Amino acid sequence: MKKLVLPLIAGILLLSACQNSEPKKVHESKPTTEKPQQTVESKKDSNFPYQNLLAENNRSYSVLVIGENEDQSPIEEDQTIIKDVTNILSLPNIATVEKVYPKLPIENKSAYLLFDNNGMVHQSTSLKELKRYLVKNPIN
Repeated sequence: MKKLVLPLIAGILLLSACQNSEPKKVHESKPTTEKPQQTVESKKDSNFPYQNLLAENNRSYSVLVIGENEDQSPIEEDQTIIKDVTNILSLPNIATVEKVYPKLPIENKSAYLLFDNNGMVHQSTSLKELKRYLVKNPIN
């Protein structure tokens, strides 16, 4: 019993002695030659009921894809799309979209809904139509 108690007490004393009760000082900031990151305005329209669908800032779009992609390649790999789109959300069918987003004004069971940081800006039924819109209306 004494063989267990002595190492246990020594361990506890060692651990308690190593703990520092004083808060660590914050290191003073060193001058760096790095340029500060440019902040991007991310003002969102608080009237839009589904904030998670909006783009993160005024320099990007967000897309809601409804149903299967007609093209075999994933939309996330399309350079025309990802140039201006930062968020892509896919839902399997229109019924799911209507359950999750009942106030979303969807026309003609659109397959692609494009959002900026204020609300929906475009609806299209084909990926080609969405690409044409993005080429004509680049966000940058």
